[in-house]
Amino acid sequence: MNQIAPNVYVEPEINESEQAELINYVQTSTAKINALFGQKESAPVVIYAKSKKALDHYADSDIGQTYYYPWNNYIVIGSRGYNENVIAHEFTHAELRKRLKNSSKVPVWFDEGLAAMVDGRFTDNEKTWNTQTKDGKESINFDLLDNHTAFQPNAQSRTNYELACYEVSRWYGIVGTPGLLKLLDSLNEGEEFIKVYKGIESNMSDEAKG
Repeated sequence: MNQIAPNVYVEPEINESEQAELINYVQTSTAKINALFGQKESAPVVIYAKSKKALDHYADSDIGQTYYYPWNNYIVIGSRGYNENVIAHEFTHAELRKRLKNSSKVPVWFDEGLAAMVDGRFTDNEKTWNTQTKDGKESINFDLLDNHTAFQPNAQSRTNYELACYEVSRWYGIVGTPGLLKLLDSLNEGEEFIKVYKGIESNMSDEAKG
């Protein structure tokens, strides 16, 4: 692999035009993380594995995947994930992992919902939510979305991403970056997710009402 920018690597066969495009994707994705968290703290290594040989060596997906190691996080982007959306999605996972002392403190649906909100592909999230809840008359069982299997490629995963995206987007729309950072700080202090998640929303809703 050749390094073309800080923490960005590609196969030697990738031409200059594609390299420049990838660097642009990384920069625009970084801007999204800065906007969400206030400032990007993580510095994951991005590997663009375009060929089957490189994919077989570095990843088990031709879209995008973040691999977590004690010394750093590695994001492998395949040919189907060669775009700003997927890179921003994976950057969100890496940033959340960087900021949390214990990543298991957040449920999988929140992790995936936050990343889906940032990447911008799940534009039907409100429609999907209304369909699944029959316009709010039924509730979503988020316990079923608290596992990685629910978000692995299958017939239901797109719906699960849409549902998680809707809920996190709704919550973030109320609490914003200050609420997100408060959530992470509280989790790092040992508090339980659902209590803090609901409490921050309630407090900020009250403040907005005056």
